[in-house]
Amino acid sequence: MERYRLRQLLVDYANGTITATDMETLLDHVARYRKGDDLDDLLQELLESTPADMDVPTDSEILYQRIVQHPRFGHRRRRWRNYWWYSAAAVLVIAGGWFFADIGGSGDKNSTPLIAEITRTVTSAPTERPILQLSDGKIIDLGQAVNGVLAVEDGTLVKFDGLTLSYEGKPANEDGQLRKHRIITPKGHQYHVLLQDGSEIWVNAATELVYPVRFDRHKREVSVIGEAYFEVEKAMDWPFVVKTGMQEIEVLGTHFNVSAYEDDERSSTTLLEGQVRVSAVENQDASAPTNRRSTVLKPGQQAVTKKGGSGISVSPVDTEEVVAWRDNLFVFNNEEISEVMKAVSRWYDVEVEYLDGMAGKRIGGSIPRFDQVEQMMDALQATGLLHYKMKGGVIVVMK
Repeated sequence: MERYRLRQLLVDYANGTITATDMETLLDHVARYRKGDDLDDLLQELLESTPADMDVPTDSEILYQRIVQHPRFGHRRRRWRNYWWYSAAAVLVIAGGWFFADIGGSGDKNSTPLIAEITRTVTSAPTERPILQLSDGKIIDLGQAVNGVLAVEDGTLVKFDGLTLSYEGKPANEDGQLRKHRIITPKGHQYHVLLQDGSEIWVNAATELVYPVRFDRHKREVSVIGEAYFEVEKAMDWPFVVKTGMQEIEVLGTHFNVSAYEDDERSSTTLLEGQVRVSAVENQDASAPTNRRSTVLKPGQQAVTKKGGSGISVSPVDTEEVVAWRDNLFVFNNEEISEVMKAVSRWYDVEVEYLDGMAGKRIGGSIPRFDQVEQMMDALQATGLLHYKMKGGVIVVMK
């Protein structure tokens, strides 16, 4: 990142005007490079040029710590320890054969360069807007919202910092009148929600999340269409329930990921920590001996329910891969190209067509979300495993 660009991000952060996309860029930079001479110098320059009445720490170390204590930073720090090497190389699999593309230049001299640089992970602007719908139907455009208090409802302050929606107030509702909010993220956007009970939800692109401003004192319940990652505040006598079109997940306190897009033939729940009970709720046949209508997951397991299928299937998975989307990474493990491109289309807002039977070919590897979809497709095409062409807003994938 150019020095000028980083300085501008720090200025926007200090002014409280930084956008969600730019905050992601700033966190990416700090998470990968930690404190160094350049970052130290820029922090000090920023402080020296900051007016005395601005709400900014007077010490560069304190300012640095404030940035890294952002809700998204701790997760990035953990994940990047596991995925850092993808900035130097990518491994791809197609039709049962392995392909290795060395980017750092230290591998096989005959290997094909995948792309010159894959460290930038900012998305292109989507055509739709991210919105928060209040219980009275009022709609707030989060892409245009000013940082600060967005609303006061049911004795709760609804705050926004460009990336995180937080709810501050009494934890439980006593009058039985649940006032629900709805956040809808279009393609190319992710948001973080801090609920009033202390639970956190990371909402992926093309997702709808519905939740009460304050939970009922007997049960905490939310619903998801799309994908979200949950870190639920533990409360043994206050169950947390997540509902999707095909599953119901009951939680006491845990970390898990839910994927339930309407255009997918399956819904999945992946457990990282704690314990959850997953129940099938739509047209499931419990007679199959290898599947169940309800199951308790252990960490590292994934429960899958298929449309028109027979109950729930459970299998071990790499949880790091499942939640890599939180770090703006695409990670695929020997998946059909049609599934890979489905994820790509959700982020870049494009349609996909296939020639030469490419939809069923398999591919795997990891690559970040580039600025433009053409960068993503150029990186894949450079391997020689597939080719593509753009026709307006349609990607045609071919041999």
